[in-house]
Amino acid sequence: MCQRMPFSNDDLDFTYPLPAYFENRPSCYIYVYNGKVAIDLLNLPDPQTILHDHIKDVKTKMTVQYVGSLGEKLCYAIGLESHEEVPYGMQLVFLKDLMGQIDDRMLALAGRAVQLVDFELTSKFCGRCGILTETLEDRGKKCPKCDLLIYPRLSPAVIVLVMKEEKVLLARSSHFSSNIYSVIAGFVEPGETLEHAVKREVMEEVGLKIKNIRYFASQPWPFPNSLMIGFIADYAEGEICVDGKEIVDAAWFSRDELPNFPGKASISGHLIDWFVKMKEKRS
Repeated sequence: MCQRMPFSNDDLDFTYPLPAYFENRPSCYIYVYNGKVAIDLLNLPDPQTILHDHIKDVKTKMTVQYVGSLGEKLCYAIGLESHEEVPYGMQLVFLKDLMGQIDDRMLALAGRAVQLVDFELTSKFCGRCGILTETLEDRGKKCPKCDLLIYPRLSPAVIVLVMKEEKVLLARSSHFSSNIYSVIAGFVEPGETLEHAVKREVMEEVGLKIKNIRYFASQPWPFPNSLMIGFIADYAEGEICVDGKEIVDAAWFSRDELPNFPGKASISGHLIDWFVKMKEKRS
């Protein structure tokens, strides 16, 4: 229902383990530290600014994770143990600050690199018995003592645009800036379907019942490891009632009176943009 989402790695071949015929391909590297990516600020307009053709100036033990194949190059994430290891001439930048600064393909690559390095650093020891884990061929980890299996974590979250005739429901979270409104979102609970999570989140956050839930799109969201699953739904019944803590305000808005809302770096912006363009298609 919408265009490619930012942080999507759909164009990246991340077959793992590497096929034998990949062995002689050239490599490139992304330096990562504490959720940040090293970039060459002087060459920022260059979409390749996060990629480096060789490992340099890194003297201590490194965390190395294969990210994927980008054209003929094999891309690796290099997890630095200290900000002091950042190569000369480069600067660490938060992943969110790269949005709009580099092209979508590089942004997706950086998002995947950050998540894989984080997984490596947080899965070195078994969470059940504390033993050092072993790396499996399929990127997972296994405890040699209790056989616990660990894989890169993904946290599914639903996000839904609710419509009432020609108006859309938008809410302001206590975590947002004072003038930003967005659609309803929340994490999926254990044992819960996506559709039930959508209904529950809308009821919990604004006290409304909804109907006619349909899928919109999904988006990887590496902050730190979410998968956003977007839906559209129709209002069924109820009056808006916010808790004043998680959600501090919510209201119905027409297309001509929309407040400030997130841009299209996130799926929330795509959902609201879809609502706006519905009028254009009808006219």
